[in-house]
Amino acid sequence: MNPSTVLTVLCLGLAVAAAENIPIKDCGSKLATITAIDISPCPQIPCPFKRGTTGNITVNFTSKAEITNATSVVHGIIAGVPVPFPLKDKNACHNMKCPIQIGDKVVYKNGVPVLKSYPTIEVLVKYEIVSAGQDVICFTVPVQITA
Repeated sequence: MNPSTVLTVLCLGLAVAAAENIPIKDCGSKLATITAIDISPCPQIPCPFKRGTTGNITVNFTSKAEITNATSVVHGIIAGVPVPFPLKDKNACHNMKCPIQIGDKVVYKNGVPVLKSYPTIEVLVKYEIVSAGQDVICFTVPVQITA
């Protein structure tokens, strides 16, 4: 194998290894089991989210309950205080199929706008899908807001 091919394979291997070690934590999913989460861009922790762009979230989960409607809720935890992140559309059923039956495998996709007015700080993002007052899914991920 030539040196450039070895370097390419090594870099791809490191990128995959880094992606597998992103510490996304379940924070109380009740009505579903998260099977996979993809956040883009997130090549490292904290995930670098540039102001004026959108952070894209894809969550795969398996439902433990029947869900006819749900709401997306996003907070930034700053010094222990939850600060709401505005979403263009909070209706989670616009980002996944509804109604959902027990055992359904669901793919949820949404984007979180990173407003230019946000300060350049590190923040713990808490992402929830809520139905009937309970968390369908809930996870946290460290994010760095960048200029």
